[in-house]
Amino acid sequence: MSVMRDDLQAILSVFAAAVRALLQDKDLAYADPAERALVARIRDLLHGQYAGWSIDLEWNRREDVIKRLRYGLSDHELIGKDAIVPDLIVHRVGKRENLLVVEVKKSTNKDFEGDIRKLKGMTEQAGPYGYRVGLHLVIDVKAGVAPRCDVYVDSELDEELTGWMHLELEGAD
Repeated sequence: MSVMRDDLQAILSVFAAAVRALLQDKDLAYADPAERALVARIRDLLHGQYAGWSIDLEWNRREDVIKRLRYGLSDHELIGKDAIVPDLIVHRVGKRENLLVVEVKKSTNKDFEGDIRKLKGMTEQAGPYGYRVGLHLVIDVKAGVAPRCDVYVDSELDEELTGWMHLELEGAD
């Protein structure tokens, strides 16, 4: 296994531990809160786990510029596009040092298209953001499972890391 892939697994392993803890939380299963509440809980569980990095929710700026995503759009299609607002990011504020971008959906929300486009664009290494890895996580909090956890590296679905991540999250079942 390459050093880079080992690094990506280390990044994702920390995140997987937080998701497993979330999925084992009986109070959350009972309450079945909204996606934003689940993402906030994941952030709480990640506190102190990525030393030297900031973990932020719905971060829509780089310095004073609103983040927009050109990925897959023509100049005409880009006009009028709203800011991109990822659910959770691990980054260094004010720098182009971006580690992890995550989009979370509850299993009842099947609107994945925008999230996948965002993850592809934000992980594109030649693009403006260059996140090392992206994760599209679907959670069924009542059942305590994550039926989908697709991993994106440099704009592409990484099937090997996706399979590995599924195995990492099986401990939540």
